[in-house]
Amino acid sequence: MINRILMFFVNLMQKYLPDPFAIAWIISLVVVAMAMGITHKGPVEIVNYWGQGFFDILAFAMQMTLVIITGYALASAQVVRRFLQAIARIPRTPWQTVLFIGFVSMALYYLNWGLGLIAGGLLAREAAKLHPDVDFRLMVAAAFSGIIITHGGLSASVPLLVNTKGHFLEKDIGLIPLSQTIFHPQALFIAITLAIVIPFVLVLMIPKKEDTVLADPALLQEEQVAVVAGPVEKQLADRVESSKILNYTLGLMGLIYLIYYFGKNGFNLNLNIIIFTFLTLGILAHGTLINYSKAVSKGSNTAAGIILQYPFYAGIMGIMKGSGLVFVISGWLLQMSSYRTFEMFCYFCSLVISVFIPSAGGHWVVQAPFMLPAAAQLGVEPWKVAMGVAWGESIWNVVCPFWALPLLAIANISIRDLIGFTVLLFIIGNIVAITGILLIQ
Repeated sequence: MINRILMFFVNLMQKYLPDPFAIAWIISLVVVAMAMGITHKGPVEIVNYWGQGFFDILAFAMQMTLVIITGYALASAQVVRRFLQAIARIPRTPWQTVLFIGFVSMALYYLNWGLGLIAGGLLAREAAKLHPDVDFRLMVAAAFSGIIITHGGLSASVPLLVNTKGHFLEKDIGLIPLSQTIFHPQALFIAITLAIVIPFVLVLMIPKKEDTVLADPALLQEEQVAVVAGPVEKQLADRVESSKILNYTLGLMGLIYLIYYFGKNGFNLNLNIIIFTFLTLGILAHGTLINYSKAVSKGSNTAAGIILQYPFYAGIMGIMKGSGLVFVISGWLLQMSSYRTFEMFCYFCSLVISVFIPSAGGHWVVQAPFMLPAAAQLGVEPWKVAMGVAWGESIWNVVCPFWALPLLAIANISIRDLIGFTVLLFIIGNIVAITGILLIQ
């Protein structure tokens, strides 16, 4: 039964799902039509909202780009690659392989979603070399599956943002500690349940032998990041860029700052400290500044989709916010809410908006200004609004072409091959998240 449903979705995506950039523009046109039809704004006004919003979240886009690139740079270090190659040998059978990749993906994404995207993709490639009889699409889907718990993890953008001094709503809600967001029993229940259930669901999705698609060995021959062991010529520039002293003094300075930060603030994470941590670890792992520079240069390719598409999603945000369309869509859902169900409707609203804005941070920018006053009227705590928005986007991530771009670049497969498998994970994710929101208030 599961295999029949699975192959239906796989075939559907193969036939009808276009390139993510094309999707971004199609969604833009849909939003334009909705804004004109529902809010009765003129085309010139809509274009103006689009253009004005196009560059509104460049700082946030830069943070997301750095999360990806620093995660890639760390994951591509030889010490990390050797570790991934070693653990890829642990499973022996197809079902063990899929289950193992699923659990490792959950752990990676919990630590850092940028690391999960890159290291998960590299793990799937290594596993495909060692276990060529396993469906490669499913291994990649297993490597991607951990993204479903991203906003219950240590790099969750909304919880980190509202715990960062100077955030745009600090005057209204202050700082919300992590004990009320990612370390709250509700978030822990959802994250732990998904981390256990999803890998076993992946095992049930293993295709029949006649439907199995194996990895093309030619596609697995990835060019390694060049490692510079020392200067080839006795030039000053070569000595400087290959100097281990320079590399480790930089890494040491980074470690000293991190020790000072955590000693002063405790385990108080935000987006900037997450990026800084992975930058420091990456520099130490690569051994020389030139090696790290090369890794960052190569990692920049995996962030190309974010760099290209984020301004278009910002433009969509501009249309939705400027025209008032986001208020209309959310209003339809919020009219049916109460104190007990408000967080759930924040979640549903986030799911709907995720189709248009694939970023929890972007959701918060758009949704928070009108959701928080309504929550205050109902007596709903701000953390519930934040986590409702965050979990809606987190569950959607597993079927979002936008966030799959870096993984697809590493795995050398198309978005159609991936999303056909992850649709079922999306359904399971919704069941778990809604249950957690309703049971644990």
